Amino acid sequence: METSERRELSKGRGPVWLTHLVGVVLLGGVFAYGASIYDSLPDSVPTHWGGSGRPDAWEDKSFGSVYLPLMMGAGVSLLLALLSAAAPAMVQENENASPWELYRREGMIRGTVAALGATSFLMAVVIGYLTLAGWTTPDRAPIWPALAATGAVLVALTCAFAAATRWARRAAEREGVYPSAEENAEDSKWVAGILYNDADDPHVLVSKRQGTGTGMTVNVGNRRGRAVVVIFLLLFVGLPLGLGVFALL
Repeated sequence: METSERRELSKGRGPVWLTHLVGVVLLGGVFAYGASIYDSLPDSVPTHWGGSGRPDAWEDKSFGSVYLPLMMGAGVSLLLALLSAAAPAMVQENENASPWELYRREGMIRGTVAALGATSFLMAVVIGYLTLAGWTTPDRAPIWPALAATGAVLVALTCAFAAATRWARRAAEREGVYPSAEENAEDSKWVAGILYNDADDPHVLVSKRQGTGTGMTVNVGNRRGRAVVVIFLLLFVGLPLGLGVFALL
């Protein structure tokens, strides 16, 4: 594939950045609301809440004490946006890549941007919600949104990469590009491009797929790998969601 065609392939990433923008707009809206009620806030405002949702630290009202969570949220959104901008460098390109591999790589880039954008949005929702609660009901801030967000982030990451994988295949097919038999066999071993699925491989942890960064991922093709995933989901999705529901009740 020529350089001009590669540039053409990278066009159209704009929509996947919308989640970054929506998160920033949401935080900006909360900031604007806070400015409208700033004078009515008490002279001492809570700055930290314990596990029960009750405040355990207070500070005199100031710009910093009132808006610090929103500024931190904006900082997180900026960091995730920078990481998204670096996604093309994070997803390495093979110099001898086939046309199908280039589409698959573009899908992984878009999946990375969408996943980080979804994380940014969910973080903005939680920070905005808790900030509003700190202003309106300072004696008791609900902790269930923060707990539920942990599981929601993992679900969003999986959905983002799964959608990006489908986009890559459909976009390639529209241009008459199809994977070879070997590439198709390799694709069949990956779930959403991030989890390995090979029953003939006894390893639990395997290297990430080429072009998706460095590190390890889980082989869900064998029983031990599936057990690892189940334990992970119970700890980082089931437990936070359960605690969130319990806190809500």
